[in-house]
Order: sequence, then structure tokens, then C-alpha cells
Amino acid sequence: MKNSSYYRKLGLQDLGRKIFSVVLFKFRWNLIRKLRAFYHFKTFKLTLGKNIQVHGMSFNISIGPETIFYDNCIFEFGHGSEIGIGSNVLFSYGVVFTCIEKIIIGNDVQIGEYTSIRDSTHQYTEMGKPMKYAKDLSGPIIIENDVWIGRGCLILSGTTIEEGVVVAANSVVKGRLKKNGIYGGMPAKFIKYRTD
Repeated sequence: MKNSSYYRKLGLQDLGRKIFSVVLFKFRWNLIRKLRAFYHFKTFKLTLGKNIQVHGMSFNISIGPETIFYDNCIFEFGHGSEIGIGSNVLFSYGVVFTCIEKIIIGNDVQIGEYTSIRDSTHQYTEMGKPMKYAKDLSGPIIIENDVWIGRGCLILSGTTIEEGVVVAANSVVKGRLKKNGIYGGMPAKFIKYRTD
């Protein structure tokens, strides 16, 4: 039987220590992310990337399994906001999600990087005080199943995106987008229907 000095010469003890520390580090960060997911989003079945920022807290939130929030996403919640996100939903890098009233997202939805989904906006009609002190205007956002929202889009309050819609990159969306349509532009306009 070989003694420990033999293995030390081979560097196996150091290698073993390094492997153990890497595994422990990875396990610790995965555990912290799972705990953060439960604290902010009320589920352990959510995969969080790095540098996720969450401002505020919603007590009426539901997120399905297999949902992934990539790195650098930002979430802002109001006290009474209602948030429903289905299963197998992907928020790509840097998505901004602001919910003051209500945002519902269906299953199998893809949201491109740096897209902003906001159910509120600043009010500019009150002339007696600066706009930054005016009460925000809000309206619900509904995004149905199997929707693909491209990179850098802005989804505004009062929007409904029906099932199977594709939204082209860098579009500004307000209103109702009809089922299986392809939309794009600023503001987003109907381009054509998807075909098999």
C-alpha cells in the first residue's frame, strides 16, 4: 500500500482538494440561487442566472416549472401586483420586467434579450406638478402561449399578445396582436401570418 507522501508527490491530494472546493463552491451558489428564487418568486423550480435584481415584493405570484431567467434580468414589483408566468418560459439576458398591476405570461414563451415589459408608464397630463411626482398610469399585459418576442422590444401597458405571435426585434408593442401573426416596427404593425 502506498503512503500519503507518494500521492502528495503526484499532486493527487492537491487535485482532490481543488475538485472538492470547486464542487462545494458550485453547490453553495446553486443553493443560494434556489433560495433566492423561492424568496422572490415563490418556487424552487425556477432557474436564475447571475446578477438578477429584484425590487419590491409581490405576494400574488405564480411561476411554472422549467422557467429560466438569464443573467442580468431586472424585476420590479408593486405591493398589489399580480404576476403569472407559465412553464417553460425563457427570459433572455437583461430583460426588464416591471409589474405594478397585472402581467400574465403563458407557457412556452421566449423573450429576447434586453426586452422591457412594463405595465405602467408616467403620466404627463397633470400640469400642476413635475411629471416625476405624478401617479403612474397602468394597465394589464397578457402574453398567451407559444409567443416569441425578439431582442430589444418594448411591451407597453394594456397589451394583449395572442397565442403563436412573433414580435420582430426592436418593436414597440401596444394593443392587441392577433393569433399566429408576425408583427414588427415602432409601433408594431401586422406583417403577415405564420405559415407551416
